[in-house]
Amino acid sequence: MGLRVSYDGNHSSNLGIHTNANQPVNNTIGFNNLPLSAFPLPLWQYMAYNTNPGFGNYNALTVSVKKRLTKGLQFQASYIYARNLSNVDGAATSTADAFAGEFGGNISDPRHPGLDYGNVAFTRRNRFLTTFLYELPFGKGKTLLSGANGFVDRVIGGWELSGVLLFQSGPFMSVSTLSDPCGCGYNAFQGTGGRADTVKGVNPYAGQSIDQWINPAAFADPGSAIGRFGNASAGDVVGPGTQAVSLSLIKSVNFNERIRMRIGAQVANVFNHPNFAPPGSLTVGVAGFGQITSLQTAEGAGPRDIQLTARITF
Repeated sequence: MGLRVSYDGNHSSNLGIHTNANQPVNNTIGFNNLPLSAFPLPLWQYMAYNTNPGFGNYNALTVSVKKRLTKGLQFQASYIYARNLSNVDGAATSTADAFAGEFGGNISDPRHPGLDYGNVAFTRRNRFLTTFLYELPFGKGKTLLSGANGFVDRVIGGWELSGVLLFQSGPFMSVSTLSDPCGCGYNAFQGTGGRADTVKGVNPYAGQSIDQWINPAAFADPGSAIGRFGNASAGDVVGPGTQAVSLSLIKSVNFNERIRMRIGAQVANVFNHPNFAPPGSLTVGVAGFGQITSLQTAEGAGPRDIQLTARITF
């Protein structure tokens, strides 16, 4: 048996991100009431500017086991615990789908790039993955029915069972507001006013269900023109995890030295476990807040899917 324990870590800096070069400073006057002198470029409203104040830190512990048994069984299992923090993609956007993707919009405040530092959306904190292959012990040369005649051996011999077992925690998400807390017009150009405020002492997962994955009482609208962004941190809530077991049963039949056939079935998510996608909206005050309306599809996590397969090699 092979056992390996490893640590992976890196620090990144000077990452490219988008900013609004014409974004005024945070204020309590309100974007529409600001004098032209408050804007770095008075003749413009929005000026997209690519710069590189992005930074991040990744740390992960991996434990993996690999074993090959003499009786036709081999497997490999791994567990990863990861912390991936960055200010890139840390600004809240208008839909929860963006929280679970790799690409974000402008950072909240170009003068304070660390404001969006938090959990990176597409990272899973915990991930367990196992793959295995088992040559079933039936037929000639096997443990069971090794004395079978040619016809019986053709039926019961040559079967392989393989599978993939995946269990992981959900993606990190952020809760946003439609107001403009900073007074800098962030919502006018980004679709939201950034992240919402948290309500102290309220569990964001209280009463969790597919109709309310995140508790709306745990977050509040900061209001507009309060001179700051919301105090919720980036990626401070977690979406639905994944539990998926996929199996494959394949039989090999050798007609002669040149002609070989493989037939069988492959089943993704064999137990049909419902793996929910992130909520469609995590914007405070918007209908459907925290409500799950779809299922995951990647890595065999969708609804049970059965495929029959046949292949002849000659």
